[in-house]
Amino acid sequence: MRIPAFLLVLVLLCLPASRVGAQQLTDTEKKLQELRQEIAEEERLLEQAENQERRQQNRLADLNRQLSLREQLVRTYNVRIEQLIYERDSLQTAMGGLNQQLEALRREYRDRATHAYKYGRQHDAALILSASSINQMLVRVNYLRRFSQQRRDKLAGLQATTSTLTEKRTEMQRRLAETEVMLGSVDEEQGNLASTLDAVRREIRSIQQEKAVRTEAISEKRTMEQELVGQIRALITANAERPRTGNSDAALAALTASFSEARGLMPWPAQGRVTEPFGEIVHPEFGTRTPNPGILIASGASVEVMAAFGGRVSTIDIIPDMGRFAVIEHGGFHTVYGNLSLFYVSEGDRVEVGQLIGRSGTDAEPRGETVFFAVFKDGVPVDPLDWLVRR
Repeated sequence: MRIPAFLLVLVLLCLPASRVGAQQLTDTEKKLQELRQEIAEEERLLEQAENQERRQQNRLADLNRQLSLREQLVRTYNVRIEQLIYERDSLQTAMGGLNQQLEALRREYRDRATHAYKYGRQHDAALILSASSINQMLVRVNYLRRFSQQRRDKLAGLQATTSTLTEKRTEMQRRLAETEVMLGSVDEEQGNLASTLDAVRREIRSIQQEKAVRTEAISEKRTMEQELVGQIRALITANAERPRTGNSDAALAALTASFSEARGLMPWPAQGRVTEPFGEIVHPEFGTRTPNPGILIASGASVEVMAAFGGRVSTIDIIPDMGRFAVIEHGGFHTVYGNLSLFYVSEGDRVEVGQLIGRSGTDAEPRGETVFFAVFKDGVPVDPLDWLVRR
């Protein structure tokens, strides 16, 4: 079946006006998408490294606290050992003095026993019998009895004290041995903690090096992305500033003034809520910042998109991260309608405020079921919400 010639002509007339420019933008879009995928992967790896670093830092803090406690314990044990050694030495000195006294007393008793064996009780008897009176005799007998009892009591006391000191010395030796054993165990545990601490510090250094590499890679790719975005904006500006025909300077100035006066009064291009505001968008997970020259409206699939203000369609093209878009010129201002799935206007068409110009995106568009809307003043993006009527 042959296609009629007038249908072929109609199809050719409906083709985009600038195939070379569209191909360039398509290549740029692919490059930008690749960069953003690489950035997302690097950001994921960076977040993973940061989480791992935080875990290791927490572990390092715990180990430092444990090590500090062990060091305090070691110092306490050392002080206790010094105290035990001092007490042991003091007891040893006291026992030495008592032993000397005990030995002197024993020698004295030994001498007295020898004297008593040789001479019996003659000395004591002579002392008693030599008294000049009965009272003096009784006093001497009582004196000798008390003297003998005192020596027996002193000997018993020295023996008891020596026995007590010996027991204390034995107990002190036992406690000293136990403390030394515990100190050895703490020293070994402290050595293990120190080894673990060194291992964790090495791991943290490795993670920090990996983090630095990831951060540098993200920075480089973010720079490349910004350069591409700059190229795209330059292309938008170039398309918006192409030589215009049929408009005098006075007419353009009047249109610019009319657009300025409509600030805060323009109808929304599509119904829906704003999911991405104007300006820098901060990634909720990675904290990265991406410039956004307009707003993104969650409109739903294939929803009607209207012109926010009257003007001339200056550009219909495709751009990375925005899909197919249309630019309407309003003197020194331009409005941009992106992520469209269908157009009802062509380049050069005159449109009125509220006129249907296309339909919102679907799942096939880069930003799904949404509409991108932006306002440029002399080629510089401004916040579109300042121009739209408040809801």
